[in-house]
Amino acid sequence: MRPVVWRNAGSQTAFQLRPGASIEVTNANPDLAGAIAGALSDLGYDVQRVSQPSGSADGAILTEGTASRSHEDRHWTALQAAKAARRNSGVIILLQGAELFSGLEGLSRTLRKEWPDTQVCAWTIAATAAAQVVHGVQQGYADGIITSSGELLSAEAGVSIAPPSSVPTAKTSVWLITGGARGVTAACAIELARAAGGTILLAGRSAETPWPADLPPTDDLKTLRGLLVERSRQTGQRVTPAEIDRTARNLLAGNEIRETLEAIRATGSRTAYIPLDAGDIDAVADVLRDAQQKFGAITGWVHGAGVLADKLAMDKTESELRRVFSPKVGGLMNILAAIDPVQLRHIAFFSSAAAFFGNKGQADYAMANALLASAGRSLAQSLPPARVKVFHWGPWAGGMVDSALAGHFEAQGIPLIPVDEGARIFACELLGGGQDQIELVVGEAWATS
Repeated sequence: MRPVVWRNAGSQTAFQLRPGASIEVTNANPDLAGAIAGALSDLGYDVQRVSQPSGSADGAILTEGTASRSHEDRHWTALQAAKAARRNSGVIILLQGAELFSGLEGLSRTLRKEWPDTQVCAWTIAATAAAQVVHGVQQGYADGIITSSGELLSAEAGVSIAPPSSVPTAKTSVWLITGGARGVTAACAIELARAAGGTILLAGRSAETPWPADLPPTDDLKTLRGLLVERSRQTGQRVTPAEIDRTARNLLAGNEIRETLEAIRATGSRTAYIPLDAGDIDAVADVLRDAQQKFGAITGWVHGAGVLADKLAMDKTESELRRVFSPKVGGLMNILAAIDPVQLRHIAFFSSAAAFFGNKGQADYAMANALLASAGRSLAQSLPPARVKVFHWGPWAGGMVDSALAGHFEAQGIPLIPVDEGARIFACELLGGGQDQIELVVGEAWATS
């Protein structure tokens, strides 16, 4: 486990665009684009303002990440502009506003893996700081935050630290855990219940489907499919294989939810499961209002919701990006709108190593998780009494990692995080980790792949 540290990058350079080079600046933020284009033209660059890059310029500066649009729109249009701007040996600069939650560094890190012939970087700047951008072009800055004085702050994984040998205790009375009734997040919820007690509210999209009385218990998907097929034959029902699979998965999900609730109750904590689509703003507002009326103010929040839609960036669709952003980014914003952040004493966001290192096929997932890190840093500044943690998880030995994927990671020399160990690290850091260590890279990651 390594904390993320932000350091002055000094004189490190990632690219060279000398005066005379052709540069296209997108008009998504017209005022900023005009200021950048004018300043670069004065320095001798051949600058054109465009609605969409042509892919023929030496460099492209994309202002989509600074526009006043929804998170999904900003990140989708930035991805589209980057695809249009791609050129062998070209430079693509993604701009994002410091005042906005944004995750374009996740995109730049991923695109550098998918497009090794193109230099891509993401800069966080003040909304109207054209001078910062011009200075960054002259210096050839890599990813990072460009300060008002023109310095580049870059993120890197610091020296490895060991978690405490035992989980500290804490008293946060009511916890909300999104995506927390199944998989690795459930293991974290159980560990948290042991240490913190109180009330654990698990929220997820799966229904707590009851187990049919006429079916023997099993936790094996293949076996359950067979049982459902045999039952349909006996009853004379005509059921498609897709319906059989869907029913089997729903039944197993319901079982897993009940097992998690039982494990939490065994710790002495109170718990309840709340069916909830975190991406539905109206549902979040209604459900959390009712939950707080019943259980009390939510003072701890663990945001573990997320879905995947892996595909190379050039093939990504808008619907896929929105599907990935909905639970993770939409859920983040909807929950922040539904509860008063000032009441929170513990906040944990489940990010991915893909956000910190990039990962082929996961541009949307990397952006969504990098945005969580951006939100975590912002909340840590605005809520000094709270302990805020962003976990950039490597692959776990469970959850979305099946035997085939585990073999893929093993072939790359990437060990999986044992579920018990990952849950212990989570609880140790959230309850007792240093408040100055906001982001943590947990597990070995694909830094060079």
